[in-house]
Amino acid sequence: MTEPVDQDQAVPLVLVAGSDGPTTPALVWSWLQQPEDTPPPPEFLLSVAATNRLVLRWLPTPAGPDATWPADHTQGTTILAGRQWRRRNSPSGVETAGAAGPMYVRRSDPDVAMFLGLGEYAPPAVG
Repeated sequence: MTEPVDQDQAVPLVLVAGSDGPTTPALVWSWLQQPEDTPPPPEFLLSVAATNRLVLRWLPTPAGPDATWPADHTQGTTILAGRQWRRRNSPSGVETAGAAGPMYVRRSDPDVAMFLGLGEYAPPAVG
């Protein structure tokens, strides 16, 4: 039996720093065009891990000893994790505001759905 987790206790980074899904923190950090010599904050690692867990609920894990994630699943998960990280600073949906008025964050990501085969991009199924 495991001990109850103290809610105030920090989650060890080793639990989330690895790649247990289609993308890695390094891929997402690069997609966000962040400097390689600047380490991401711990919250970023948790965000990428959460995105990987979500995608693992949607898609089957590749099987076999040499199995790898398809490129479209890796790309879609990387984009989803990157956009999720960017959206943390726009709770009201405003990405930027300029002379033309506010620019809003999209509510859906059709390109991510296409990469991951979700929604209208899901392959047809019977039953």
